[in-house]
Amino acid sequence: MTNNQLAQLVIRIGLGINMLMHGLVRLPKLSAFVTKMEAGFASTILPALLTRAFLYTLPFVELAIGVMILLGGQFTKWGYFAGGLVIAALLFGTTLKEDWAGAGLQMTYVVAFYLALRGLDSSGRGRFR
Repeated sequence: MTNNQLAQLVIRIGLGINMLMHGLVRLPKLSAFVTKMEAGFASTILPALLTRAFLYTLPFVELAIGVMILLGGQFTKWGYFAGGLVIAALLFGTTLKEDWAGAGLQMTYVVAFYLALRGLDSSGRGRFR
């Protein structure tokens, strides 16, 4: 394996496990997670129903994204893309709350998903074989 192939594997495993575990650990305590997170959005313009629906869906989406990334092949490309979209949605909510430290952390995920996608060629496989 080349250094570039190893780098692509490292970012794929890291992002895949991160997203998988974000979803997996929240599922057993889903109601508590939603209640805790929902309270932080009470002062924003987001409707409570929309916030609750998003928060109940989020762990399942994170879990699915993690699985897609870890499976590899074409799944990886779409997992990275979906992960970037989820982070964009989270970033929107975080900035509505004016949580700039949280937004800064989420921007590291934006960069990670960007770099991971840049490492793929048009077929969805690692550009460096």
